Amino acid sequence: MTTTAFEQPHLLLVAGVGGLSAVDALGAARRATPRVSVVFVTAWGPADAVRTAWEAASSGTAGAEFLVADDLDGVVSAALALHQRFPLHGVVTYSELLLRPQAEITARLGLPGNRPEAVVTAQSKALQRATFAEHGVPSPRSAAIRTAADLAPAMAAVGLPAVFKPSLGAGSQGVHRVSSQEELAAAFEAAQDADSPFIQDDGAFLLEEPMPVEGSAPSPYADYVSVESLIFHGEVEHLAVSDRLRLQHGYVEEGVVLPSQLDEATHRSLYDCAEQAISAIGLTHGAVHTEIALTPDGPKVIEVNARAGGPLPTLLNVVAGYDFAAEIARVALGLPAGPYPEPIAAICFRLVPIPAGAWRVTAQRTAAEAHAEFPQLVRLGLRFRPGQEARRDTTQHLAAFTVRAETRDEARAVAAAVEEYLDFRLEPIAEPASAGGTQGGHR
Repeated sequence: MTTTAFEQPHLLLVAGVGGLSAVDALGAARRATPRVSVVFVTAWGPADAVRTAWEAASSGTAGAEFLVADDLDGVVSAALALHQRFPLHGVVTYSELLLRPQAEITARLGLPGNRPEAVVTAQSKALQRATFAEHGVPSPRSAAIRTAADLAPAMAAVGLPAVFKPSLGAGSQGVHRVSSQEELAAAFEAAQDADSPFIQDDGAFLLEEPMPVEGSAPSPYADYVSVESLIFHGEVEHLAVSDRLRLQHGYVEEGVVLPSQLDEATHRSLYDCAEQAISAIGLTHGAVHTEIALTPDGPKVIEVNARAGGPLPTLLNVVAGYDFAAEIARVALGLPAGPYPEPIAAICFRLVPIPAGAWRVTAQRTAAEAHAEFPQLVRLGLRFRPGQEARRDTTQHLAAFTVRAETRDEARAVAAAVEEYLDFRLEPIAEPASAGGTQGGHR
């Protein structure tokens, strides 16, 4: 397809929930091409802020529109109608929940992108495990659970203790370690009643062998990492290995350190493991985030995501000056990405977990105070204001922030000082009813 009426390629951004904020995503898309249309899904929130940003940025840009859709089916319809008015050259999203409509649009219009079937597999842990078993990709022993009748056979196949998780979930929501039949039954019952945009229903849950990913003192690191990759027409470029901070609150994420402290031989084995998983699923285009456990038996794939991992677009920009978000948009347009440069700094991205239970935030220092005290602080997001209730079934963290320094050790030390300075004060509201298993303890 060629641009006849307009010189710039036309990129559609699908936004509305998860991933980069819609405003940041718009900025990244426009760094790939100034001609960006938006379809915003209003099911999770209003479009006002990103519409305002789009109008300000797109003033004078012809052949682009801002559209809203009520739901995911509406995204596809809006995109196909837009293509009739102003032909599209690419579709990009930074949201896990919007990958399926993105794939359907690109498949129907013959644009660069992953096959819808590959995206479905990437979003379903149950399908991933079956695919990995078929292709010999190293991953944990597991069993799918669809009804209560599957609980006993799953326990027999996997053993106890084990890890119970939603097949289609994000952010470690609904993940529990279970040690008995009663805990597994309670976790399964609670998961069926879960009401979170980060837990979707694909008809299955998983029971998996527990891998020793938490890490142990005195090491500050967990025994799992993620591999960040970018695929262009089937060619995989592995950008970086992201080290993870030791897990001290069950399976709730604690943070990321870059660049990795692992040696080059370990990097090569991780890249090989990630590439096996990517190939098995059939991903051919765009960003991929592969989480891998470092087990005594070698690397084992925890999961593959057909998108950039959470904060990684921002983190790779800070650590190496690499505009990952814009490169993802370029690849969506069928344009090759630039090479990943050598790191120029070290960073620690810290996620401060909410203790298990229900709490009221009674006091904390402000973001402005923390930025004034710590010049190494790149970005800080406080999830709550004093007086608000904090509990893990709505969000898992009190704060997220990034520290930039010359070395990994310095970045981690400053991050610890920032967390102490923020001085979160919590008072318990009530003990929640147990959902089975453990998600973590008090800080």
